[in-house]
Amino acid sequence: MIKYLKYILFPFSILYWLYTYCRNVLFDCGILSQTKFSVPVISIGNITVGGTGKTPHVQYIINLLGEKNIAALSRGYKRKSKGFVLSEETTMVNDLGDEPYLLQKRFPNVHVAVCEKRVEGINRLIGKFADLQVIVLDDAFQHRYVKPALQILLVDYNRPLWKDCVFPVGFLREGKYAVNRADAVVVTKCPKELSDAEKDLWRKKLRLKNQKLYFSSMEYGNIYRFSTKECFDNADFLRNNKVFVVTGISQPSHLINYVLRFCGNVQQKSYPDHYSYSDKDIEFLKTMAGKYTMVTTEKDVYKLQEILPEVDWYVVPIMPEILFGEEQQFNKLVLETASSIVR
Repeated sequence: MIKYLKYILFPFSILYWLYTYCRNVLFDCGILSQTKFSVPVISIGNITVGGTGKTPHVQYIINLLGEKNIAALSRGYKRKSKGFVLSEETTMVNDLGDEPYLLQKRFPNVHVAVCEKRVEGINRLIGKFADLQVIVLDDAFQHRYVKPALQILLVDYNRPLWKDCVFPVGFLREGKYAVNRADAVVVTKCPKELSDAEKDLWRKKLRLKNQKLYFSSMEYGNIYRFSTKECFDNADFLRNNKVFVVTGISQPSHLINYVLRFCGNVQQKSYPDHYSYSDKDIEFLKTMAGKYTMVTTEKDVYKLQEILPEVDWYVVPIMPEILFGEEQQFNKLVLETASSIVR
């Protein structure tokens, strides 16, 4: 049935490919204009719909730029607000969306904002903060009205672009040719034992020219109790507790498999990315909290804590590791861009 459905949807994929291709040509020819800014803009995005590890990589870059005066700008996907919103202490998750709300909580010194129109959002941030040094642009690879100083593209090792198709048959937001717009490409969620031949295959298949290519894996930090930030050894914690894992992310299997390494009998509930919990969901999770130790991700915990403050949540932090001794080179690329003078 799925096979026949793909045949039915294939003409729509062709039309969508043509639309995105023509749009990109208009930008490349200068018919649709791009805006450069007086402050360096570092953009992190993807071609695949969801699940490339974008949020942890955004956190990695913000951590790296920690001594600078930083703003982070996102569209604020599935938020309840409209237009430009600058985060404050009283700003709620529905005002910003999941990822920006996480950044607000994790990085209180960063100016976190959301705006559908990124050019407007950047101009508002520059106008409000005269000493701003760098702007991190979240999930804006397709938002070409902005000309970033550094364009970082993330692709998932487990979902090679050359084996995928443009939406709706596949999960690509635009054709594979778009990789050429990136200044650097990071292949995420990689095993640590990649051979040189496989790394060369990725470069060849992505048809990279002068772009820098990096590989990263996902590393899990110590589980911590959200209410007190007390940390625990992951192996001991997972072996000695009846765990219920709650996720609302695109690709939860990586986390579930990690938990299963230590705890053979894991109960779990995976909700869609950016999920809005119903009253029925809340009652279900309350029931589970009475029977299990409730474990979730950093992306999910702030929304879950907001709707279920009485639950004792435990969090598994995720951070990327740049592999094969290239972390220093990647960091240098980001830091030099953040310190550059935009012309």
